[in-house]
Amino acid sequence: MSNGLHTQSSLLIPSDSSRQGDPYQCDVTHQGTGKTVSGKFPQELCGLTMPPQVHLLVPTCEDSATESQLELVCLLLSFSPDKANVKWLVNGKERSPPTPAFSSAMGTDGSYMGQSRMTVTRQSWERGDVYSCQVTHPAVGTELSMHNTSKCLACLRSSLDPTIYLTKPSYEDVIKNSGHVTCLVLGYDLAASRIAWKVDGQVSSAAKTETLKKNSNGTTSLVSSHPVSLAQWGQGTIFTCKVTTLCSGELTQDITMSNTGISKKEPTVTVSQAYHEDISGNRVSLTLICEASGFYPEEISMSWLKNNAPELKPSYNNGPVSGSGTFSAYSVLKVEPSQEQGNYTCVVHHPAMEEPKRVVQKVFLGKWVLRVRY
Repeated sequence: MSNGLHTQSSLLIPSDSSRQGDPYQCDVTHQGTGKTVSGKFPQELCGLTMPPQVHLLVPTCEDSATESQLELVCLLLSFSPDKANVKWLVNGKERSPPTPAFSSAMGTDGSYMGQSRMTVTRQSWERGDVYSCQVTHPAVGTELSMHNTSKCLACLRSSLDPTIYLTKPSYEDVIKNSGHVTCLVLGYDLAASRIAWKVDGQVSSAAKTETLKKNSNGTTSLVSSHPVSLAQWGQGTIFTCKVTTLCSGELTQDITMSNTGISKKEPTVTVSQAYHEDISGNRVSLTLICEASGFYPEEISMSWLKNNAPELKPSYNNGPVSGSGTFSAYSVLKVEPSQEQGNYTCVVHHPAMEEPKRVVQKVFLGKWVLRVRY
């Protein structure tokens, strides 16, 4: 007795057959007042609470998975009391049909663990729908605990922004009406990506997009090409490649065909010749050299005609463009004795000229005559 108050205790030792975590109740009756007070163990009803640790388990991120139905698991660990409530939301809206049942069980330490499972379609998962596990528990009062997942959130490589490479066509291809500006998109997960084009800010449907390609290093690539006319090249047309991705939203990149604000210089074009003789003095071959010099910018196209018909590309070689302030280039055509005599024309296109320059070399058996035509 202390300060006029009495203390009494009772000790219960559970048997070996009792399970750890089994509930016990102690009832105390006071004879003077006739009142009974009860206490319960474990701590669930002793006034102590623990909020759940929530984990979302998601489907595999491997591309090899083929299941049409996938499963999400909302896992709750180490909580007390056993009064957790779980709801599922899809893109912020409560799931319909009704939320799957929540099941729980007591662990060996007297706390509880539980789970709620939800089946989703692969189509929904692949298009990036966001799934939320909403948890309420007495330990946090009326506060809602939201835990979100989606393919973009769960799969690291899906969240990486793809890289866009935009390349111009060669000036020679533009001259031949076969020029295309190419948009190459490189990333890890481009299955749901789309490419759209704008030309000088206007939507264009003239592009052609190839099928998705899987690369040996685990990346995927998407290629789209848009035709470029000679007029668009000369006017400095701006082409925009817009890539819409599942996880990165919209990404755009622009490229301008040419700089219309620069001072252009047209090339000076000359044709020279060199022939080879055998030991008897007979001419065995003739080489025609077309040189373009003093031009700016560096874009140029050089080709050959024979009697006004195009020579095939393998029959001549174009050298590299060189220079800094202004540029120069050359093209070499080899004429064999077995070839017919006639007019060989070097044709030069350049952005500084509205019409190409033509230099004609007339070839006869035994002699050559040079004529220049602009």
